[in-house]
Amino acid sequence: MKLEYALVADHAEIVHGRLFLMGGGRDVFTADKVPALLRVALAVGVRIDWDETNLGHNIVITVDNEDGQQLVRIEAAVNVGRPAGLPPGSSQLAQFASSLPLRVEKFGGFRVSVSAGVGADAIQHSIPFRVVEARPQQPQQKD
Repeated sequence: MKLEYALVADHAEIVHGRLFLMGGGRDVFTADKVPALLRVALAVGVRIDWDETNLGHNIVITVDNEDGQQLVRIEAAVNVGRPAGLPPGSSQLAQFASSLPLRVEKFGGFRVSVSAGVGADAIQHSIPFRVVEARPQQPQQKD
């Protein structure tokens, strides 16, 4: 098993095996003030090898603030089978997407952490992002 992708975005959903993503790859969110409720989407794709099919795999996704406080925890169990006609030795992509409200109490750094599997074959990956204060709009000067 290996991590194909992990993204922070504005919107993400999986439909018929395809990832639909808007505002993907974000690492900065803005808010007028804190506390703030942000809409954050997470997308994760895990490649399951042929010999790992028909087995249960656990995926855990967390969002922590820079103080280490866990704000979100998502746990998923994935079991990918071998559909008829799949050539022997083929791997398959298991995908997960979630749009969620994220309440932040202060501006600063945050981290999405993804873990999948157990033991020596476990996957660990993290994605940092920041929440910063939105700059007020400057009035446009008229000539």
